[in-house]
Amino acid sequence: MHSILVCAGLWLLFKSDRTGYFFTGFFIGILWFYWISLSFRYYGNLSWMIPIVIVGIGIIYGLLFLIPSLLTNSAYLHAIALVLLSQIAPFGFNWFNFELMLYYTPFGLTSLHVVFLIASILLVQNSGKGYRFLAFICFIAALDFSNKEPPQMPDINLKIVQTNIPQDEKWQTETIVKNVQNNFNFIENAIEEQKQLIILPETAFALYLNKNEVIVDRLLEYSQNISIITGALGYEDGKYYNSAYFFDKGIMQRADKIVLVPFAEKIPLPDFISYHINNLFFGGASDFSEAEHPSDFIVDGIKIRSAVCFEGSTREIYENNPQIISVISNNAWFLPSIQPTMQNLMLSLYATKHNAIVLHSVNGDGSKVIVPRKSLAKVALEQL
Repeated sequence: MHSILVCAGLWLLFKSDRTGYFFTGFFIGILWFYWISLSFRYYGNLSWMIPIVIVGIGIIYGLLFLIPSLLTNSAYLHAIALVLLSQIAPFGFNWFNFELMLYYTPFGLTSLHVVFLIASILLVQNSGKGYRFLAFICFIAALDFSNKEPPQMPDINLKIVQTNIPQDEKWQTETIVKNVQNNFNFIENAIEEQKQLIILPETAFALYLNKNEVIVDRLLEYSQNISIITGALGYEDGKYYNSAYFFDKGIMQRADKIVLVPFAEKIPLPDFISYHINNLFFGGASDFSEAEHPSDFIVDGIKIRSAVCFEGSTREIYENNPQIISVISNNAWFLPSIQPTMQNLMLSLYATKHNAIVLHSVNGDGSKVIVPRKSLAKVALEQL
């Protein structure tokens, strides 16, 4: 069913005029990404910006779809330009991706597979019967027949925690105190269950953890019996970090984010502009700082790449092809919405493209173990 919808959607898109292209992008932007605006509920009195942000997102993606039709009248060049434009991440936000719509189909998950699929549709639309065989060849080339051996699930007895702390309560003092004790309870229960590793969500400790010796000492004590990955803030040398902390055998390690969320953790504009935006909308808050490279944790000899929320769906975190990735997230910013579903789909896409296993711990919704997708075309052939 997904394959039919994808092919029908592309067919209708490439039959559209310029108005059709714009409104296709406009409504994709709104329907896929309206949830971005929901975070403004938690920035003082900025809820009035929600409809403006939603329409703005729609216009951005409407223009991305419209631009190719302004550059060329050739359906083939138009399609190529559109695929290339889909690789553009406006302000660093990369969640619009043609490959994403192919995840639940037998088609491959690279730009080349997208090109072959679109070429097969255009050849049927715009060429005579003599090109039908070429269209069939392109269609076959778009299918996924990969023979990658999936990575083995690590031989670790682990516990992935999901919490449900509303965003408007998360940073209240009484909630922080309560959740610190809840986190200790999660860890103690995991120790009783003889788990080797526990993963807690992003900012599970809603404080600058490296500055709180009492909590750190408690976690270091627990780490003699269990390895702990947890989210918290970091502060060092006048800089603020959104981090994952790792406690193991009495040693603490901190992995700071290398890719920050645009307009939430960092304003992706020149400093003199971002300074005024932070003062106008975010009470003069400073941007978070970035680490220079990804960090790995070692649990009983098994290497685990650390990622915090958004960066789990970026190319940078998959450098050197890590086999296992710990992703910690706080989705309470966007609930209720489709954001947790989209995030897990993005993580599934990247896990498949890079042949990795993702261990995802979330505050809000979405905690799960994500494994690479099997080659659906290959599975279908094996069943014949």
